Amino acid sequence: MTPPCILFLDFDGVLHPAGSRRNVGDLAQLPLLENLLREPAYAAVRIVISSTWREAYPLDRLRALFSADIRTRVVGATPVLDEYDSDYNRYEEIKAWLEAHPQIERWVALDDDVEGFPSHRRSKVVFTQSSVGLTEESVVLLRQALG
Repeated sequence: MTPPCILFLDFDGVLHPAGSRRNVGDLAQLPLLENLLREPAYAAVRIVISSTWREAYPLDRLRALFSADIRTRVVGATPVLDEYDSDYNRYEEIKAWLEAHPQIERWVALDDDVEGFPSHRRSKVVFTQSSVGLTEESVVLLRQALG
């Protein structure tokens, strides 16, 4: 059995353009991601929500945004930290989640915030353009990052 790979998933600027209202109808790019995750090569990918939406909505409500076959693969959310050791808040949250789950060896992040990651960790991130979100081109990069 293939060990799981964790996809740390941002919403704003990824699943919809940044600045859109926060509601289900705005997640226009979610089908692109779900179609990729349905490919047999990515059956071991699990999702951890790293979006700030995790601060406003419970995990069950966030899971419900996904199609029924994908929502079971949403295994958690990164912690909301009170203090950060650096200026790379998104990476600090991911690092805290990984430290709590030492069995995880493979991970990739899908995010639009380049500044949220230190330069030596940006190779683990597929960045989207905030004003557009996930595109077919981003999916190609994500496919490469997931292996």
